[in-house]
Formats: sequence, C-alpha cells, structure tokens
Amino acid sequence: MPTNTDPLILITPLKPALIRGMAQTLPVLVRIQAPDPDPGRQTERKPYHLSLVIDRSGSMSGEPLVEAVRCARYIVDRLAATDRASIVVFDDKVNILAEAAPVGDRKRLHTALAQVRSGGTTNLHGGWKAGMESLLPSAHEAALARVILLSDGNANAGETTAPDVIAGLCGEAAARGVTTSTYGLGHHFNEDLMVDMGKHGAGNQYYGETAADLFEPFGQEFDLIANLHARHVRLSLAAPQGVAIRLLNDYPTEERDGFPLIRLPDIPWGAEAWALIELEIPADLAMEAGVQLLQAAVSGATVDGTPIACQDAALALEVVPPQAWEALLADALVLARQAELEAGKLLGQARAAAEHGDWATIQRMIAAAQQRFADHPWVQEILAEMAALAAVRDSARFRKEALYSSRNMGRRLAAKAERLAELASDDSEASYLRRKRAQGRAQFTDRSDGDR
Repeated sequence: MPTNTDPLILITPLKPALIRGMAQTLPVLVRIQAPDPDPGRQTERKPYHLSLVIDRSGSMSGEPLVEAVRCARYIVDRLAATDRASIVVFDDKVNILAEAAPVGDRKRLHTALAQVRSGGTTNLHGGWKAGMESLLPSAHEAALARVILLSDGNANAGETTAPDVIAGLCGEAAARGVTTSTYGLGHHFNEDLMVDMGKHGAGNQYYGETAADLFEPFGQEFDLIANLHARHVRLSLAAPQGVAIRLLNDYPTEERDGFPLIRLPDIPWGAEAWALIELEIPADLAMEAGVQLLQAAVSGATVDGTPIACQDAALALEVVPPQAWEALLADALVLARQAELEAGKLLGQARAAAEHGDWATIQRMIAAAQQRFADHPWVQEILAEMAALAAVRDSARFRKEALYSSRNMGRRLAAKAERLAELASDDSEASYLRRKRAQGRAQFTDRSDGDR
C-alpha cells in the first residue's frame, strides 16, 4: 500500500483532449515525484561507499591537482564515520593511497590526499578499475557504491584505451552494484568517453573549464548523494494496441512486452525525474471518450533497499472537434520540457557542425533557436552562452559545452514546483536542481566555502 513516503506518478498531456476522428501525435509528460523530507523523521541509513579516483598525470600538475585534492577533501569531510572510502591516483601507473575502509576520524584519508603528486601519462581505465574493485566486494552492503573519477586527459595508457570498451565496463560494474560519476577538467579531455562512462555507469557527468570550476559540481554530487530517496528507478509504460510510444529523452531503455522500460535517474527527496513521450494515436481510438491511452508504473528502492510502493497512474482523455481542440490551452510545463529537449537536440547538431568548423551554420542555427525559444528563459541563457563560444570559434570549448548542456537538458532532475519563468541565475534551489547557463563554469559556488 503506497504511503506519503512513496513516490507519486503524474501524467500530463500537452492538451487535455484528443481531436475526434483523427490520427494524431500527443506529447505527454510523465513525472515521478519523491516525497518531501520529514524534518522530524530520524532514520539510520546504510553507509555510502565511495572511491575517489584522481588523475595525477603530468598535465594535472599545479593548480588543477591542488583543486582536485581540495574537492576530494570536501567530500571526505562530509562523509559519516561509518561510510567507507578509498582513494586511488593514476598516471601511467595506478596507486591505491587508501584502501576501502570506514572513514572513521578521516586522518587516514587526509594523509593519503596529502601524498598526491603529479606524474606521467593517463591510465584512465586502470584508475577507474582499481576504484571500482575496491568497492565491489561490499557494494551490496551500501546505500550507494560509487566511483568518482576526475581526469583532464584521454585514456592513452593501460590495459585498454578504447572508449566503448571502458564505457561498457562501467555498465557491467553498475549491474553489479558499483556506479560511476565522471568529472572532466579543461579543454582536452575526451568528453564523449567521460559522458558515456557516466551514462552507462548509472551515475552523473560534469566538467569544469578550469580547476576552480570543479568545486561546484563536486558539491552538487555530494548534496545529491546525501539526499537520495529512491534508487534503481524504472518507469514502465503501456498503451492499447495500435498506440505507439516514443521516448524523447536520452534515457537507457529496454523493451518489455513490446513497451519501453525506462531507467530514470536516482531521485532525491522533494524532487522529480521526468520523461517526455509521444503517443502515436490512430484515428479509430480517437472516436470514443474516456479510452485509456497510457498506463505508467514505477519500481525502485529506497537507499536502505526497501522497495518503493508507487501507485500506478493512467491517462484517459475526452474527444472534441478540431475547432474545440484548437481553443484548448497547451500545458506550460509540457511546452517547457519540449523546448528543453528540442534545444538539446539542436545543440547536438551544432556540435557536429563545430567538428567541421562550420561556424556560419552554427550561428544561423543559434539565431533561429533564439527566436524559436524566445519564451523559455533558461534555454535563452544557454543559447547566449553557446553564441558567445561560437563567436570566438573555440571548437574544443564549444563541443564540450554543447554536449554537457544538451545532456543536462534531457536528463536533469527538477523541483516539484519548478518556476518556469525563473532564470538560471536563481540560486534558491538545492544545488542538484539548479539550472546552470554554462555547465563548465562555476555559477553558484560560494568561493569562501572550503579551504583555498
């Protein structure tokens, strides 16, 4: 029996009716909302198991490595004594500076971080593998077992350097209980590899243009981990015979009984994950009012491993003549999420053009998009940032920002009562719910936080 501590499924169509007697495509927003936290509810959680894997190759020497260590120390200082942590560094060789063990008084971990020095080339796979293997034996005991990988380069040494192989191994590790989040630094790391590692590894992916930009996403990652409510979230969708379901987000999916089973992000307290789909509805189903068009179910577990009990939701609509349908207002939230996904797709196309140096095409695409999405403040902010990068024709920066912004728009968590007119500059939300205008630059971090 669902309770007020279980997630809620909300289904919202673009318009609250179908056009009578016509084949049509209906955009539908499906949201899975976690309950708000109860300040008076005190429960013990299972420990977090984290492995901090730091690239110490020669290109990381100086400020980048100093900032990476500072970020790692930030996470260490916020773990509970009963959490487990390991610290791994890598260049062409891999060194485990601190084996996976309870955090305790943190002296062991602080001592390990003080030993980090820069070195040679980049055995990225070896570093990740050592971190993953340090967590694997006890992953089943953890609320969350995660490798947090930071690198400024490409995988150019070690057992394998093939990006698709490394990303595939992250997927295998996630299936065994160890997820992966990645942090790219600078302009020269392989963003496709780092994003794919996070995607297949069921974690997150961030980047910073400079070392100083890293602190914000590290804080965001830990805030998210510390506030998780539901994990291993799967959204199951079903429709009547003849109705096709098309997912517009870039979520991993598998087919089950001919319908998609969608892997959604882990959801923190007080937030929502969402999926935008399109229903292809044949004309004969748009003749009778009240026909059930969609059924949604969700499975998952709390961080303590308790299965969530989420009540299924369904969508059934009236049918109206075309003129009456035209007079209906479109839902503002569905329009906003549509705009984000469309803008993200455009950024992917612009990124492909940047690889060929076709800046004239990119500028035309951005100008057209600025008109197309004039009513969407956050999308406008992102487009302005992309236009500035296109103006200086910096291909490496443009490609990274386009990829990370596009991915963020299609997979981000949202506040349950998101203010659509709110600009990205607003910092009132939890860090993992903020809408940044540039993914690679710090925007909200209080620079007095932590040690400098």
